[in-house]
Amino acid sequence: MITITGVIPFIGGRFLSKSNVSFDEGKIVAVGEQTLGQLVDGKGAYCVAGYIDIHTHGGWGKDCMEDTFEAIDTIARYHLYTGTTAFCPTTMTASMPDIDKAIDNIRQYRNGGSKGAKIIGVHMEGPYLAAKSAGAHPPYLLVAPTEDNAAVVWKNLDMVSRITLAPDLKDSDVFTVSATAKGVQVSLGHDDSIDDEIMACVDAGASTVTHLYNCTSRPSRRQNPKKHLGLTEMGLIDDRLVCEVIADDRHVPNALFKMIFKLKGEDKICLVSDSLSVAGMQAGDYYIGSGESKQAIRIEDGVAILPAHNTYAGSVTPVGKMVQNLVSAGIDPQSALDMATRVPAKVMGLKDRGDLQVGMLADFNLLDKNFDILATYLDGKSVDRDSLK
Repeated sequence: MITITGVIPFIGGRFLSKSNVSFDEGKIVAVGEQTLGQLVDGKGAYCVAGYIDIHTHGGWGKDCMEDTFEAIDTIARYHLYTGTTAFCPTTMTASMPDIDKAIDNIRQYRNGGSKGAKIIGVHMEGPYLAAKSAGAHPPYLLVAPTEDNAAVVWKNLDMVSRITLAPDLKDSDVFTVSATAKGVQVSLGHDDSIDDEIMACVDAGASTVTHLYNCTSRPSRRQNPKKHLGLTEMGLIDDRLVCEVIADDRHVPNALFKMIFKLKGEDKICLVSDSLSVAGMQAGDYYIGSGESKQAIRIEDGVAILPAHNTYAGSVTPVGKMVQNLVSAGIDPQSALDMATRVPAKVMGLKDRGDLQVGMLADFNLLDKNFDILATYLDGKSVDRDSLK
């Protein structure tokens, strides 16, 4: 039993007055005035549940598509170092055998134990995307989520916890019904869809939008002059949809984030890093993906770009730094933290983390007044952050 004394707990989306947090056998057992077991002076730090990142492709030079133990271990350690205690390794569009191999590698790593952040499950971003909004995904490998193309998902239901797909593709609504019935969270993105197609998928169970304002469709026309809303607008106005946001002031400028926040509120925004393998690396030229999907990428001005297309490829900013960015931009700290902890936990149906309620996992960060990480605890054990590098 350990009690961290004199901290400011963040519970239920709000800061409490200075209290003590006690935990035993990896779980929170008390929050309040109790002093149980070994005492650790919290020195007035904020005590906040570990960040949860449900969309990340890698870090520290490793990609989730690499089929080695070292790759996933490096990514897990990178995220834990940044204060993220749970994450969804996210695959890229590739051949079905390569996606299957990547998922199996993540499975073997998770089953073998981790020194880093905990793996919630795999997020498949692709190949069920629209070519018009492929972004960094190779268009020639994109397919519709028909029954034949969905075989890799059904084969890996023990690992695949969420999928991004474009609502305008053939059988997207049918696939959504099947996927959600099997416990897979469906997110809409990388699309060329209109409101009718989006509504069909939401009615079928889709519940999130993948990185709003990045490869999400806008108002458009199809066969006649009637203008339809795109996924960007539907994400903003449909209260059933939680929107992923890459809050790095690049993919979504802070002024735009404030508009999204005004329309959606903290309960309907989930901060995601969408971090690439180059996250945590110095500025320079690199590659993302592997095999046929390998692409040149460059880090400059705090963001990753695809030089060949002059577009953003993905983020190099961890969720914890996004919290700090939003606070600096004027967003209430409690809201910023909520979007990085409770909201992603709710999206993924996780009832044992994302907060400091009694009975939840003792996975949390101690933060200073600038929201820099002072210490991270995983399963109630203090993490030696220097050893993670």
